[in-house]
Amino acid sequence: MKTIRPAERYLLAGTEEARRLGHNYVGTEHVLSVLIRDPDSRATRVLAGLGVTTDSVERELACWLGDTPEDAKIDPHALATLGIDFEAVRARLERTFGPGALERTRSGCLGICPRLKMALASSLAQAGHERLRDEHVLLGLLSTPGSVAARVLGKLGVSPADVQAAVDAEP
Repeated sequence: MKTIRPAERYLLAGTEEARRLGHNYVGTEHVLSVLIRDPDSRATRVLAGLGVTTDSVERELACWLGDTPEDAKIDPHALATLGIDFEAVRARLERTFGPGALERTRSGCLGICPRLKMALASSLAQAGHERLRDEHVLLGLLSTPGSVAARVLGKLGVSPADVQAAVDAEP
């Protein structure tokens, strides 16, 4: 039976990355971001062998992983034009539910993007009957058409075939 620990580990770490950035979803970009920063990752070594560095991936991901856009944040002035006093709402929430209640509402379950689900399913397929490893997660991210991870790595000149060949060549 296949263990899915690497997929779970990167999904959980990707979820934390999304939360840290204030995003309400987990996408392939979040998983790629944490995967590429793992110094013990075979996937990171494979990418380095293809001339792709952690810094180059992070630079390409920067436009996708920015903080929550301003228009997605609560705008107290816009609420005031509707007669809503945001600070009064916050104070009432905190009286009822405790300090930081509004912020805690943003830390619940995050949605998993359909392309990330596809990438994780592809990772399992890539592993076949082997134990699922981080390079399978990388191959799954890369082989998901239109995913942010595939776009970023493609822009850096990496194809699924390149990664597969490098994985096959590595002991």
